[in-house]
Amino acid sequence: MATFVCVHGAFQGGWVFSRLARELRTHGHEVHAPTLSGCGHHGHYKDARLDLTVFCRDLTAYLVLEDLTDVILVAHSYSGLICLGAMPELLPRLAGLICIEAILPDQGQSFAELGGEPFRAMLASRLVDGWLVEPWPAAMFGLAGAPEAEWFMSRVSPFPLSGFTDQLPDQPLRLPEKRHYIRCTQNPNPMLHAMAKKAEGLGFTMQAIDSGHCPQVTAPAALSALLSGLAASMTAVA
Repeated sequence: MATFVCVHGAFQGGWVFSRLARELRTHGHEVHAPTLSGCGHHGHYKDARLDLTVFCRDLTAYLVLEDLTDVILVAHSYSGLICLGAMPELLPRLAGLICIEAILPDQGQSFAELGGEPFRAMLASRLVDGWLVEPWPAAMFGLAGAPEAEWFMSRVSPFPLSGFTDQLPDQPLRLPEKRHYIRCTQNPNPMLHAMAKKAEGLGFTMQAIDSGHCPQVTAPAALSALLSGLAASMTAVA
């Protein structure tokens, strides 16, 4: 069985994977869902010094302190930046990488730069106290009208602007040999369509799931089945 480390996106916490984790554990997998500084149950601690570097250190420290190796790293949405930023330290501990509609900026590029002027304008319109960004509406998480929307939106919290404006380190990109990218077919977001195309160019094996942007919330059983199948191939002994 596989060891999954699932990394949450902006505004969220490890709680966002709770339903998926239950499904994966019924198949015998080990599941970890660390919560980044200032997020989820750490949300009482808000500090303007929180940034992409801190989040990368959070993830690296979690794998080190939990003695985790042969890990399948699961990056969702914003956390693609964190996983790419921490990759030089994480790579020796990974069996593979699975991205679920993850953001994949170029080295030396930020999420805000990748999103362009419309995205930067949206960040500015949701700014609080000069350094925090209010969560997007439920529709942008793919949860408009979903029965899980109230549960999800009651748990999200503001996220540091610096997480969106910090650039990835300008260093050669290193990725695990075994890597998959999952596109959510119900999501019309053009940026994420572009990310899927980019992932294909980076050698990711492309997968799809019939869901909106957060299948770990709205389709945990289907996502668990997909992840379990991918894990079987990623951890197989040649």
